[in-house]
Amino acid sequence: MQIAFWSVVHGQSCTTSNMVAISIMTALDYRFKILLAHNHIDRSTLESSIINRNYLKSDLMNLADTGIDALSRFIKFNKVDKESIMNYTSSILKNRLDLLIGTSIKNKEFHKDNLGKVIDTIYTSVNEYYDIVFVDVHSGFNEISSKILDSSDLVVVNLNQNINVIEEFFQNNKFKLDKYIILLSMYDDKSRFNYKMLSRKYRFKNNFGMIPYCREFADACNDSKAVDFFMKNLNIRKDDSNYMFINKVREAARFILKKVNIDVGLKKTGD
Repeated sequence: MQIAFWSVVHGQSCTTSNMVAISIMTALDYRFKILLAHNHIDRSTLESSIINRNYLKSDLMNLADTGIDALSRFIKFNKVDKESIMNYTSSILKNRLDLLIGTSIKNKEFHKDNLGKVIDTIYTSVNEYYDIVFVDVHSGFNEISSKILDSSDLVVVNLNQNINVIEEFFQNNKFKLDKYIILLSMYDDKSRFNYKMLSRKYRFKNNFGMIPYCREFADACNDSKAVDFFMKNLNIRKDDSNYMFINKVREAARFILKKVNIDVGLKKTGD
């Protein structure tokens, strides 16, 4: 099952942090084997939200035998199996959540040509060995992003309450209704462009989720402690300041899984 997180604009809609939040919540709440990946060439915050920055800079990103670059080289000349896939990923939560490190190639054209030849094979292969593959897809419709979006079972379209961003999506929407859901980031119910107004205007009442801003989660991502944040707040009380955020992330995760016809009741942890 491949679920893409994507936006029409870059850097405004919390696409990466939304995917980080929902994937960690899914891994903690349900019994799934999950892979995180992305196709960004410019600096991505996916890795640094969950892996210590010093380790990323000094060790992990310098390894020639890990991440999507190494997997791309391997796939060109070898048959892919479960063991080889695991060799190129990094474990975040044992037997629950893995990460495929992004490219270290700085030349955009070279990266585009190199990855473009094997991207379909990469995601076909990893989908065989993971229950869910969450992909943080670069905004817009470049060649590689379009391939990932087309091959995904669901596209989570990340928007904010900026009406220009929302209209940009609806004016250029290329997805079928059953192919995507909308996730509003940094949601503020007091905004004039709130759920009631937007769902009435754009008629996406049953295709809509929202995640409010949470300062503590944002700080945790900056400190590479997103996983710690969710483990600490997993059983949060209603009177806690982070309750609304955790509750909305949990609702969004459940909504996404149901959208791709996963019976969440059968996979709930503790059952």
